[in-house]
Amino acid sequence: MPWLAIASAGIGSSLLLYHFQATYRNPILLDALPPSPSTPSNTASASIQITKDPNEDLVPTGTSTIPFFPRTIHLPPSPTIADAPPTTSTATRTLPYGTGPPSNTSEEYQLLGLGIRKVSFLRIQVYVVGLYVAKSDLPKLQEGMVRAFFTSTAQGDSTVSSATTLVDNEKAQLRNVLVESGKDGQGEKMWDEVLRGSGVRSVLRIVPTRNTDFGHMREGWVRSINARSSLIGKGAVLEKTGEGLEDSVAEFKGIFGGGRKGVGKGKVLMMSRGVAGDLGVWVEDEVSEQAEKQGKKGEMKYLGGLKDERISRLVWLGYLGGKNVASVEARKSVVEGVMDIVERPIGTIDTQVV
Repeated sequence: MPWLAIASAGIGSSLLLYHFQATYRNPILLDALPPSPSTPSNTASASIQITKDPNEDLVPTGTSTIPFFPRTIHLPPSPTIADAPPTTSTATRTLPYGTGPPSNTSEEYQLLGLGIRKVSFLRIQVYVVGLYVAKSDLPKLQEGMVRAFFTSTAQGDSTVSSATTLVDNEKAQLRNVLVESGKDGQGEKMWDEVLRGSGVRSVLRIVPTRNTDFGHMREGWVRSINARSSLIGKGAVLEKTGEGLEDSVAEFKGIFGGGRKGVGKGKVLMMSRGVAGDLGVWVEDEVSEQAEKQGKKGEMKYLGGLKDERISRLVWLGYLGGKNVASVEARKSVVEGVMDIVERPIGTIDTQVV
């Protein structure tokens, strides 16, 4: 019937228009859950506001496989090789605190930013990574980043290099530099200075979206280390390394060469960086299928660590600085978290961080 054909055509046109508006005006990633009214629409590349309501303790990641990361985690004061429980077997070392409740002897770490690691032209998701910083070290991060910025722009002006507050145009410049809009790897140099000199304790928390082989993850980090090491002598981030870097890289690779072959989907791998840059690596232990159905989590087992701070610094730079980073989303998110801190005058963050 003619009127029925016209009505059907009208409905079809309306549906097509709705699909166009939903797709092109408000795109939703195929690998992400759409935001709900009760869930903060904080995607993987959005700002992680340090001053958020503490009751909002979960941050959306942008993928339905690992939908949330905790806003805070609680760890020993310096969960690195120096603090691992004394034992003859690293297989029995466990991390006393994971993402559970705080204690009198734990340190609160706050999420600075997160993103999804993707590989190949198909953009296959591998894992979600978040950078956490010890809450009591946030003032150190603030001071170190502001100092690094003014040092890189001072050009011999000691007055500028001793400034402590960013004006609007400097804030915009810093943001651009940290997302590598600057020239000559300036953002990488700044992160290198902060990591070397600030004594900020931090943790990379990694949760695979699929079962992931240690070998693949390890080789990715080693490629990042080698790529940044090769910049020596070209005016980039590194001082002369001296002897022993190859030995340290081999030691780092050995951490992931034990009996365990990888990290299961949804399991946690943590790499911690201590005050002196010493590295500690921890992985969530497997639990039985029945225990997993009951929501139980495995302990965080210590895999190993090393004291050569160059290794952890180069691994961290693989996420933070340079043209090629492990996750562009994560870097953007971390930059916004950093800006939330450094935009305040130095010395005020202690009273403003929640």
